[in-house]
Amino acid sequence: MKNFLTLSFVFFLIYSNVNITAQKVKNSSSDSHFVLNSEKPKFQITFPCKFNTEENNTKNGLKSGLYRCVKSEDVFMLKFTEHNNPAVSSDNKVYTDAALESFTAGIHAALIKKYAFKEKKLKGLEAFMKIADKNLYVFYRLIIYKQVQYQVIIITKSNTKTDEINNFFNSFKI
Repeated sequence: MKNFLTLSFVFFLIYSNVNITAQKVKNSSSDSHFVLNSEKPKFQITFPCKFNTEENNTKNGLKSGLYRCVKSEDVFMLKFTEHNNPAVSSDNKVYTDAALESFTAGIHAALIKKYAFKEKKLKGLEAFMKIADKNLYVFYRLIIYKQVQYQVIIITKSNTKTDEINNFFNSFKI
């Protein structure tokens, strides 16, 4: 469990003035879900457990936020970073590949596969990784929209996408 918590602190640049709300909702299976709504930057995601805001900060002109919850030893995270550079866009494959490489190196994971995906009009990069020395897998999505980079991350012992992982990915809306 300590390894899960350690891995969830891999991000250092966090945004300090985020307007968020958390709303607990119940689905038909009586499991609780927690909806995170943010106005700046604007996004919504539904966590399968109560999330925490890990850190908030603005550093070197980058505003970031990291939200995390742990359910049955699976770690669900959303990280965003607002960039000032107008060159950052959803069509910038070089940038998304570099961001994935940096993330993979930062958590000492081996990239198993990566591919482009499209959710409505948003283009993104999805990846699957393994952290061999900890016997953990990482499901990862990266989307850039209006100079904001969003990373949706699940760290788990499962080497296959579960319904809960798919639901977490699919709940992300801009």
